[in-house]
Amino acid sequence: MAEEGFELYPILHNGRIYNIFASIEMTFREVRAMIDWLHSQGAFPADEVEAREREPGSLYSCPAEGHIFDVDVQGYEVIVYRRRPA
Repeated sequence: MAEEGFELYPILHNGRIYNIFASIEMTFREVRAMIDWLHSQGAFPADEVEAREREPGSLYSCPAEGHIFDVDVQGYEVIVYRRRPA
């Protein structure tokens, strides 16, 4: 990920490592709520085979902790583009 201004924040959540790329500061509660919501929507691949077969990138407007996060999901990488009030 070479987007200017974005930083990588790896996080271990429910036994899986996710890479969160963001140019905004997020709390752990926001990140965990976002991952849980994305997981409930089937945003992450179930296994390595599915990860290879999926089309790259899926855009979501994710409600979490009183905000809406516009994100792109690519495998177990989440790119957070913006946060806005819910």
